[in-house]
Amino acid sequence: MSEHLFQGKAVSSDRLLYTPSEFAKSSLIYLQEIGSLQAKSTHTSKRQNLESFLFFYVKSGSGVLDYNGKEHPVRQGDCVFINCKNPYSHRTSEDLWALDWIHFYGESILPIYLKYVERGGQPVFHPENLQEAMGIFTGLHNVAYSSDYIRDIRINECLAGLLTFLMSFSWQPEKAKPSGKAGKHAFALKDYLDTHYQEKVSLDELSEIFLINKYTLSRDFKEQFGTSIINYLLIVRITHAKQLLRFSDETVEEIGARCGISPLYYFSRMFKQIEGISPLEYRQRWK
Repeated sequence: MSEHLFQGKAVSSDRLLYTPSEFAKSSLIYLQEIGSLQAKSTHTSKRQNLESFLFFYVKSGSGVLDYNGKEHPVRQGDCVFINCKNPYSHRTSEDLWALDWIHFYGESILPIYLKYVERGGQPVFHPENLQEAMGIFTGLHNVAYSSDYIRDIRINECLAGLLTFLMSFSWQPEKAKPSGKAGKHAFALKDYLDTHYQEKVSLDELSEIFLINKYTLSRDFKEQFGTSIINYLLIVRITHAKQLLRFSDETVEEIGARCGISPLYYFSRMFKQIEGISPLEYRQRWK
């Protein structure tokens, strides 16, 4: 854990760089950094390819978030939630802003973020009352600075509360499928994979179906959902396979074939890669 009070020409900030335990990194949602910032002059912060998710809210002032190639105005009372694996930048306007922010991570967060996006959650949203977000920040800040011997568990609890808060703002069906051409293709492709997972699927075939270069199609899908087409398809197939393993009497080989993963040895390898156990072991434990 490291405290950092920074006074520069562009910003004045008070931040805590947090180093979680190995247990927290492997098993929990964990904190990377938490802090407050007051801009002293106009400036831009730009990053990409971080294994991190960022949440911040604007206490005063305004600025602009550039995320996934789109600019989003951000004003007092707005909240921001983004995947920092994607390129992003944010800049204050002349109305210099003050922010509270949290960088956090965990193996379970990407699927939650994807569900947030799928349900229509936006990079920038405006809650009617910012008090709940401020309370979460304060609680997390206090725990992070404490000497509690189960601090990482308490941080996990605070961050789970943050995710619950964020997901409560995800259901915006009118925004779930963006009007941009790339966004429409990405959601159409997702719908296609959800219903054609049993079939043989290749990028070349998808390119022909959607009349888009396969590299462009792959890029747009990953930008929208944070994962590759192939990985998303694998997760869909494994999820259906798990259902059949538990609630049908079909053989493991038949289930693999029905879910688009064959021959048997390949199905077993892919299943174990995702679940950590073989399909047969999964059936024996859960049936």
